[in-house]
Amino acid sequence: MAINRLVDIGKSALFTAQQAITVAGHNIANVNTPGYSRQEVTLAENRPENGSPGQIGTGVHAESIRRAFDSFVDAQLLASRERMGEFTASSNTLARLEPLFGDAKNQGIGAGLNEFFAALQDVATSPSDLSARTVFLSKATALAARLNQSAADLTSAQESIDRQVGQAITDANRLANQIADLNTKIADAESRGQHANDLRDQRGVALAGLGELIEVSSIEDATGQLTVFAGRGQVLVDKERVYQLVGVPDLGNNGLLDVHYDAGAGPTTNLSSVIQSGKLKGLLDVRDHTIPLLRVSLDTLASEVVTQVNQQHRLGFGLDGSTNQDLFTPTGTTAGTMAVSLTNVRQIAASSTAIGVPGNNANALALAGLRNMDFASFGNATFQEYYSTIAGGFGSTVQGVEANLKSQQILHDQLTSQRASISGVSMDEELANLLQYQRSFEAASRMIVMADEMFQTILSIKR
Repeated sequence: MAINRLVDIGKSALFTAQQAITVAGHNIANVNTPGYSRQEVTLAENRPENGSPGQIGTGVHAESIRRAFDSFVDAQLLASRERMGEFTASSNTLARLEPLFGDAKNQGIGAGLNEFFAALQDVATSPSDLSARTVFLSKATALAARLNQSAADLTSAQESIDRQVGQAITDANRLANQIADLNTKIADAESRGQHANDLRDQRGVALAGLGELIEVSSIEDATGQLTVFAGRGQVLVDKERVYQLVGVPDLGNNGLLDVHYDAGAGPTTNLSSVIQSGKLKGLLDVRDHTIPLLRVSLDTLASEVVTQVNQQHRLGFGLDGSTNQDLFTPTGTTAGTMAVSLTNVRQIAASSTAIGVPGNNANALALAGLRNMDFASFGNATFQEYYSTIAGGFGSTVQGVEANLKSQQILHDQLTSQRASISGVSMDEELANLLQYQRSFEAASRMIVMADEMFQTILSIKR
């Protein structure tokens, strides 16, 4: 009987060491798996048997396999992911708009304004020089084209961001469905006394991905299932049930998508104004705030250039005696519609009077003087100063986002390192565990062999 007990003890030690080796191998295999939490075997003594002179041990068993996990750190990391998603989206979309202000390469609107007024000054210096007039007309056309291109780029950027909003909504719904599916699997596994470690890790990755798109909060019930909230407490996932986010075109905003919440009954709820973080927040901020403000500012600049230049140009006379002519199309008072209407260089009104043409340059000087005039619509600033305000404001926005992204990245890295210290896999530690459990396995094997040899010895005695 004692020999049988020895075999049972060896067998329990053998199987337990085998389970421990399997867990260590699983950890090693997933050392680079995103969101994986290190697992560890909890060992416990088997229930002893009563005997003489006292209770006798019956071996060991693996009581549980648990994941190394800190809910507080993971909650902090989720919040960090939400902010990272917001600032990254803002940074990437704003980077696309930076070429609008390419004045360092003499390709921006500011350079176009300088070239326009410089060419106008050349006309004032030589009012009868047709080549100077031709250059001036080409610079006027180039200025209008740069404003046109800027307006087109803003529209293109908005449309691109809108497509990203639609894709982010689709991704959020996919992740919500994934969380609901994992909820069901986790509840099923844990209702049978299992620890659904890998399933919980997968759900954590899905929740983190959802948090990068839109801010979320969650509550776990006694069965291990999550209820996930977004926006101002709208339920996205209620155990195995999923509520959808939908993109609804806003006719008051050029048909761009608003983020709505569909509760499944009644009208949808617009969440666009209450989304506080995540990629959707960053995209909506640039699409619905930054770009419209830039468009209004550029339209104001274009309108003032057209109005002031045309008003002064109509007072002058061309080489052919023409007067009351507009240089720019009077109806093109936005950045997108600004255009040069004058095509005949002789009609450029450099002269202030029909008498003495072509030598008079008074009106050309008056036109060139607009460069240094302050305008009330700009807040008493010149054309160049107002444009510099636009570019400076945009640059300040970009710098603010980059600073937020950089500081958030530092915090995110710290939290990631903290999680890794708790849940991450250490190859050195796992290799040491493998060696330890290998030795346990070998010792348990030797115990069974020894028990068999003892049994054979007893049998030989009886012979």
